[in-house]
Amino acid sequence: MEGKTNLNRIFRSERLREAREARGLTIRELTDQVGLNNHQTLSKYENGKAIPPAEVLFSIMKALNVPHNYFFEDAFYNIGDEIVFFRGKANATAKLKKIHEIKISWLMKIYSYLEGIIDFPESNLPIFEKKKQDFFVPTDFEKIEEIAAGIRNMWDLNNGPITDLTHLFEKHGIVVSIIDSEEYVIDACSKWIGNKLFILVGNDKSAPSRIKFTLAHELGHYLLHYNVSREDFNKKEIYKRLEIEANHFASAFLLPANIFSNELISHSMDYYLLLKKRWQVSIQAMIYRSKELNLINEYQTSYLWKQIASKGWRVKEPYDDLLLKETPILLKEAIDLIITHKVKSKSELCDEIKLSSIDIEALANLPYGYFNQSSDKSNIISFKK
Repeated sequence: MEGKTNLNRIFRSERLREAREARGLTIRELTDQVGLNNHQTLSKYENGKAIPPAEVLFSIMKALNVPHNYFFEDAFYNIGDEIVFFRGKANATAKLKKIHEIKISWLMKIYSYLEGIIDFPESNLPIFEKKKQDFFVPTDFEKIEEIAAGIRNMWDLNNGPITDLTHLFEKHGIVVSIIDSEEYVIDACSKWIGNKLFILVGNDKSAPSRIKFTLAHELGHYLLHYNVSREDFNKKEIYKRLEIEANHFASAFLLPANIFSNELISHSMDYYLLLKKRWQVSIQAMIYRSKELNLINEYQTSYLWKQIASKGWRVKEPYDDLLLKETPILLKEAIDLIITHKVKSKSELCDEIKLSSIDIEALANLPYGYFNQSSDKSNIISFKK
């Protein structure tokens, strides 16, 4: 028999909706998978008008691959309250954006749990006061250059290339996760609480140079767009400007104007290839930067883009396979430390985080099957005496 609304103090109906949307399923699709007679029944469960019987909840758990205790806990934060910035939003479906919104909230939840056990690096980002803006004010490119130079100076970086940006971010308290997504429309999304920045990269198959630019782009959103209102964020023209500004920041941060200008002594494609190995960024990003700094004119820019297109380099460039593949280690090392020192067992950790082991493995960049491997290193057999 279906339960009544007053039982919602136990069963969190909003968690059912969240889990369904995280898997990209409609109510009708989940209804079919669970074997319910009609989708109105599932709608009642999601809207808090009834709670599922035990056998139905078990089927829902199996279909959505979430543990039982997932449904009996408040959401870590209300996803609709704050803006989640996306790189690649223009081409993304609402369903795909929702999946990434939920997964970055899960990333934040994992971090919050581990932070109760592990001392993580403090966030070394400027602290901004959250202000209500009456209208959006664009940041001019000269100011963006100053901000990019300022953060490099704050982090004691020289003006040369950044080899491992992921490690640099983690060192300065930024939480990064790079997942294997079947959908490549969204390169990444980011969200912050205070000055703690979380970045979820949605395509670990991307070239290292693209991932590097994506990470810098998301840092740009934090530094430039901390006070953007949701109303402005949802305006197409303003969002387009936000993306342009974040791209400009990424260019300025990865390719500082003075040193890059001095090194660009030739505009041939062969020379850009040589610079790619040094700067660890894509040829396309360097062409954009060259144009931003007026190092090449319109004709030269057009010629270079035609070469890129004719060589088929828009998707995959030369030397992509030679660049360092960046991998987050912060959460992985934290979990390894907890398990190795027997602070928590693997099963305890999963139970207390209240997510499936597969989701924790993916978001913490652990190897697939990590939680199914025994952490007991004692010998089962021994030599005869």
